[in-house]
Amino acid sequence: MKTVIVYGFRGRFNGKPEHEYKCPVIGEQHDCMLFMAQDSEELNFEGAINEGLRYGFCELEELRGNPLKVEVLNTESFRGFSGFYEEALEEGSSLVYYPNA
Repeated sequence: MKTVIVYGFRGRFNGKPEHEYKCPVIGEQHDCMLFMAQDSEELNFEGAINEGLRYGFCELEELRGNPLKVEVLNTESFRGFSGFYEEALEEGSSLVYYPNA
């Protein structure tokens, strides 16, 4: 069974994404949350870095990660993240970046 790990990082968008999504402006730096489906709850920072690069982010800093507990998606604070969780399970990953961070 797949589990979703949420990796947080700060990175600069280089304009070369492999994934299609509403991209930030080239050269801007953003805080990001990467939802990544994995076969285990063991943190895979190398895989997260590679996936961040596939979303067009470079110079990744402050990388951290935690397994996502599904029940937290039912709380008021995290309800809005359920779509990213589902996308990660279906597509392998999903990215949230925070504009003007």
